[in-house]
Amino acid sequence: MKRLLAILLAAFMTLGLAACGTSNQPAPTPTPGGNQPSAEGDIVIGVLQDITGPTSTLGKMIQDGAQWAADEINAAGGVNGRKIQLKTYDTKGDVQEAINAFTRMATTDKVTAVIGPPVANIGIAIAPISENYNVPVLAFAIDDRATIKDDKTPYKNMFLFQPSAMQQGDIMANYAVTEKGFKKFGIIYNQANAYSVSLVDAFKKSASGLGATIAAEVPYQPTDKDFKTMLNKIVAEGVDAIYAPNYTQELILIVQQARAIGYEGPLVCGLDAAPPFPSLAGADANGIIYINNITESEPQIQSIAKAYKEKKNSDATNKFFLGYDVMKIIAKTVGEVGDDSVAIRNAVEKLTGYQGLTGNITIDPATHQTKGLEMVMHEIVDEQPKMIKRYAVPEKK
Repeated sequence: MKRLLAILLAAFMTLGLAACGTSNQPAPTPTPGGNQPSAEGDIVIGVLQDITGPTSTLGKMIQDGAQWAADEINAAGGVNGRKIQLKTYDTKGDVQEAINAFTRMATTDKVTAVIGPPVANIGIAIAPISENYNVPVLAFAIDDRATIKDDKTPYKNMFLFQPSAMQQGDIMANYAVTEKGFKKFGIIYNQANAYSVSLVDAFKKSASGLGATIAAEVPYQPTDKDFKTMLNKIVAEGVDAIYAPNYTQELILIVQQARAIGYEGPLVCGLDAAPPFPSLAGADANGIIYINNITESEPQIQSIAKAYKEKKNSDATNKFFLGYDVMKIIAKTVGEVGDDSVAIRNAVEKLTGYQGLTGNITIDPATHQTKGLEMVMHEIVDEQPKMIKRYAVPEKK
């Protein structure tokens, strides 16, 4: 446990920067049309993830989840008798590495589809380049800029398969204000992290609209490690809760230091407080409220998680099941329309009511993001995650 915590904390210095960078590199020469179907041979799916860089704990889980699903499909006979082959490209958490890898997979390797990253900077960087190659990217970067252009239309090949930053921030604010009764918040976040910033913007907008107030908003730099002064500023305002939408490595330090200065109230967090966070933060994590993509108590999730633990001696996190669901969706789509990448893109855009392990998935053609996808509210009690309820923001009238 100490070794894992040390690894996570060592990544802290680079992780915040990795999450927000963008690239001004010119787009490569476009390739006309999509990657054409083949009547035989393996169906090749690209997996664009950070495998060795600062966000590798996320990328490797998505890779493993996708591979687990592919193995299940292949063991059952494949897709129309053809096997699925995953070809992984390591972004190393670097924007230019990701751009080069994406270009290579779309042109040289001619993959049928891409399982994209959960990290904002990579998604934002490849989104405009994806316009030049008709290869669908089914990804998890929640920043709107990874799926939606400045003119508010979607990038034609980019799709998001979990609630967006706006949706997640909205869910957290609605739950915290309407269900928990919190009216006064403090916010602490990494101002150099596109992920954190996008969640803060959404949370503030929703909370304010519900009549809550933001008593203190404290941004920090990715190099910061001592948060006590910042937290004291928030606590002095007598807040009902602290909103801290930060990566796990930073969140561990923030929670430990909040408890150290005597704050015993709730913290409201995003996906990063899901396991393995409770075991890493220990008793300091008690009282944290967070959202998750999955319900760990569901039988199919428990069965897969148990088998994965036995095989890998590691715990399957929410990112594992995101990768799993997307691989299953790609296989289902190929089975229906073939492996022409343009046909797959068109089918994914119309995806409706797919029941996955992460919920009932429908893609909104106007945004290429999920529509009405619930998330699972949890509270950490006795150092263990406790499911509260599935929750989605009511549709606005």
